[in-house]
Amino acid sequence: LEMARKGPKQEAEEYLEQHNIRALFKHLSTRLLFAKPEDPKAFLVAELKKVYECQKNQTPVPSMFEEKDLVAMFGMFDVTGCGKISHTQLEQAMRNLGIDDYTAPSTDQVNLKTFQAIAKDELSKVALRMPPLP
Repeated sequence: LEMARKGPKQEAEEYLEQHNIRALFKHLSTRLLFAKPEDPKAFLVAELKKVYECQKNQTPVPSMFEEKDLVAMFGMFDVTGCGKISHTQLEQAMRNLGIDDYTAPSTDQVNLKTFQAIAKDELSKVALRMPPLP
């Protein structure tokens, strides 16, 4: 009896999944379009080196959003300057950070410190993680 062989499409899908290629390409294209460097190839090489280091150490690739970006994002939603944003604004801010499936756990308003903690936690959940090196 002959064993059923995988088709080329299934093999390709498994390869992409095994090596997390789709997430890697999404990460690279997002970083590239955010930075818009003069030399895109050199930028991509440097970014791949960062990804490789994280893969070697089995750590997530750090978010491109820094503390100052989170402060600025909060400020954009705190239009009245009261130091708090609504749960609806919090959810929109998360979508702006690329976190599409976030639902605020309550209807309470959040301050900057809470916003930063939530944003860092959510960004960590969606951070690029590469499989261990062979």
